[in-house]
Amino acid sequence: MDEPPRSLWARHLPIVYRLALVGAIGFTLFIMATGGFAIATDRAGTLTTSANASAAHLSVAVTQPSTTLVVNPAATSTPALSLSTAVSPAAICGLASSDCNAGQGIARVTLTAQVTSTAKAFYPDVQVAFVLETTGPDGDEDHYNSYYGQDPCATATSGQGPLCEESNGVPFMIQNGQSIASAIQAANPHSNVSFAMTDFYGTDYDWNDGPFDSWKYHVDIPTFVPAAEFGAAIHQTFQAEQMDEANGWGCICGLDDNFLHSSAITGLYGTIIGSGLDWSPNTHHVIVVMLSAAPRDPNYVENYWVSAFDHCCTSPSPYGGTCEPAYQFANGISPACEGWVKSQDGNPNDSIAQLTKTSHSCTISIGHDCTIDVIDYWDTPTDPYSQGWPSNPGYPSGTVGAGPGGSGVVQDSAHILEAGCDLAAATGGTWDGPAYWTCPNGQSGSLQYVAHGSLSSPNTNNPTLFGAVKNIGFGPVYQTLVANGSNQPVFTYVPPPNFAVSSNPEFTAACNTPGGYLSSCQVLPNLITKTGVSYLGWNWSTNKSLNKLFVGDSWTASFNIVNTGPPYALDPVLECITTSCRAAGAGDINGLYSWASYFPPNSTGLTTLSFPLAQVHVFGPAAIAPPPTAPPPAPPVPPGLPIITTTPQPVLVPTPNVLGQGIANFSLQATAAGFLGAGFMRVGMKNRPLAVGVAQKNAALLRRQHEDNLHIGRFQ
Repeated sequence: MDEPPRSLWARHLPIVYRLALVGAIGFTLFIMATGGFAIATDRAGTLTTSANASAAHLSVAVTQPSTTLVVNPAATSTPALSLSTAVSPAAICGLASSDCNAGQGIARVTLTAQVTSTAKAFYPDVQVAFVLETTGPDGDEDHYNSYYGQDPCATATSGQGPLCEESNGVPFMIQNGQSIASAIQAANPHSNVSFAMTDFYGTDYDWNDGPFDSWKYHVDIPTFVPAAEFGAAIHQTFQAEQMDEANGWGCICGLDDNFLHSSAITGLYGTIIGSGLDWSPNTHHVIVVMLSAAPRDPNYVENYWVSAFDHCCTSPSPYGGTCEPAYQFANGISPACEGWVKSQDGNPNDSIAQLTKTSHSCTISIGHDCTIDVIDYWDTPTDPYSQGWPSNPGYPSGTVGAGPGGSGVVQDSAHILEAGCDLAAATGGTWDGPAYWTCPNGQSGSLQYVAHGSLSSPNTNNPTLFGAVKNIGFGPVYQTLVANGSNQPVFTYVPPPNFAVSSNPEFTAACNTPGGYLSSCQVLPNLITKTGVSYLGWNWSTNKSLNKLFVGDSWTASFNIVNTGPPYALDPVLECITTSCRAAGAGDINGLYSWASYFPPNSTGLTTLSFPLAQVHVFGPAAIAPPPTAPPPAPPVPPGLPIITTTPQPVLVPTPNVLGQGIANFSLQATAAGFLGAGFMRVGMKNRPLAVGVAQKNAALLRRQHEDNLHIGRFQ
């Protein structure tokens, strides 16, 4: 039966909701080096160059980075990128020569940047809508006319005390709303979080005594407000308008109203589509629903005949409704029999879970969907062993499964908790509830029961509930922005004074995204001269509007370097400013060094990270051998014999023309060998006329002696 008429203030009621958070990102950059043209500066910033050319190109495999969750650099107190540097081989010859024990004059440097394992991904802007259920067991039971049903605890106090296991969820939210919002913001310092709130409760038909006690959907805080304003907004709207004006903690509701199932589907539908709310694009949308009842869905049916429901308002069937009626919102109408996580009418889009992926208010969010986090209070409906389940509920004879631990009771509680688990899992949200329950996906509850306390002065302290709300998730992070390009290159390589980029650098670069390679990737670096320093610089994209790295992106670049001179020792192969770099003699040159530099999202502060130290042992080139010693002069001719001499013929000496060769195709090893070969050839040609002259002289003497002998013999 309906309750006696009430004043207008008594016609306002309901409340419940819950929120979500998470994170993830990794992008990797590689710079590789080999080879010969010198771009270097000394410590004073003087540009030095070298004509050293590339030796044979080293075949070194490039290892593609694995896709990791990329994180916004501002998400943690430590840098979001973990940088490393490697060089191979461990030793090379100086001056790009191969004439030393190392056997080659080329080094390959690999620079790597990847997400730290402790980094946490985040959405830069998040809007959180709390949706609160306001049934009696949620902490609202304050029925002035003793509609406390068969609950043993309320009966013993003639309706003046709380139910046996009545959650303090609603009083907790009223009293601690400001602390909750501040804790959520503090737990996510690099997300700008704002808050709104709606509530729901009544079914307006089966197992509900009328529409005067409840709202199927009600907006309390329509405009998303900063964390600092959330507590005051709850007091000014929800508490003042929805709760009993006598004490501000409860509503005019009791066990003659629905409490095992509620209008959760209608309440969530209106919140998701933004009826009365100002959901904004370019923010991620999160809904936190806090409740202890099941939705009206055939997969989560509730049996009231084993509960403490008041006999005043029995239904011809023990089971609560399993079809949510259509509801007219300010900006749309929900379909009849909307499903919870599965459609009931054959249309696959007709469920709350699917609505989070198809509603315009969700697709315009940064995550392109809405995340629903669920918190199921610990109270009698969720605790099958609560004394609030009467052993003899007084319903028609033959009722089975009643009483704490009864089969009907266990099924009711399981359906409520299963519904919470299913919705959170289907929307990428988190779940929390009684500590004894674990969802199918492994999420375990953490809530301990906290007694409600008196109706007029409820206990609003609930540490485990506070922890559950504080640690809500914002859902998986997809394509989160990690780095914005600035007015300087995102990636740079600054060589030390005794190393240089080869004249045949063989530049390669690749910008890999989860969807494939970026077509506007900058393949060839810019040669930049600044404050007397020349170095290489790359951007992620040659298109300024696309010069941004997102979750899953990776960048690689490679080129050749060579040594250009002493010191011939264990030398750094890049300028860098870490502690190890400075200890090894590296550092910055006029403020420039090898870095990854970018603006984190929603930040005007530039983040610049130095690559760490890597060293290679440089051996000095072997000295060029001196020319061979000239042969000793011929022995003197015996006296009396005339000496016949011949004038040696000039011999052309081929001399390599270094400058005549194209610098880009200049091969250092070939040139070095050419220099040595030419040197030896010149030495050989230089001495050859002398050797030929001696041989001709000896031959002439022999011929003259032979002719003299013939002459003497002929005239004898």
